[in-house]
Amino acid sequence: MNNETMKNEQIPKWLWGLARWSFAILILVIAAMVMAVALGAGDPKPVGSLKWEDRFDSRARWQTFGDEIFFGSGGLVIGLKQKGDYGGAVTTVEASSQFTIEAAASQANGEMGAFYGIIFNYRDADHYTAVMINGNGYVEVFEKDGKILMPQQEWPNILLGNESNRVRLDVMNGEGLIRINDEVLMRLPITGGEAGIVARASAANQRVRFSWVKLWK
Repeated sequence: MNNETMKNEQIPKWLWGLARWSFAILILVIAAMVMAVALGAGDPKPVGSLKWEDRFDSRARWQTFGDEIFFGSGGLVIGLKQKGDYGGAVTTVEASSQFTIEAAASQANGEMGAFYGIIFNYRDADHYTAVMINGNGYVEVFEKDGKILMPQQEWPNILLGNESNRVRLDVMNGEGLIRINDEVLMRLPITGGEAGIVARASAANQRVRFSWVKLWK
């Protein structure tokens, strides 16, 4: 009798059975997870039902700020002449409501690094909260009047270069959940006001294009 046979005989049969059952259960769990992802269980659900999707063919819904805001069939383009320039557009959402707003954007031209994203708690062009990212992979969250909520830092799931990224805000019970390309970034208090989109120049002569904005309520 060789050593391998002796080792096998020393292992109780119930332990072999347990190992086989455990392996079978693991396979079933993995299969169930794969099926759930395929059916969309891993996709974060927006708050409410889709009320509108705006591709910026018209400015009727929007109040703009900044020097160069262009509406057209290719989306909304924000021109930024000098480093530090801001531009954006906001729309009305009920302060007490529950909603989701999401925007898709990318840098259109100029030296890479222009920031873009969404704004909320908007009262005027100097008072709002902003979540902004750029094609170099950085994110920052701040209040326009100077309060830093998340210092500028790298974030792993931002698509780089001129790729389009999505920034999203889910609002429920006075709290906002921020997502970048569906991945959770942070939670913030919602104090009311309008919501919309924003861009900021990191160098002269940059442009950012917003492809669409969607609102669920």
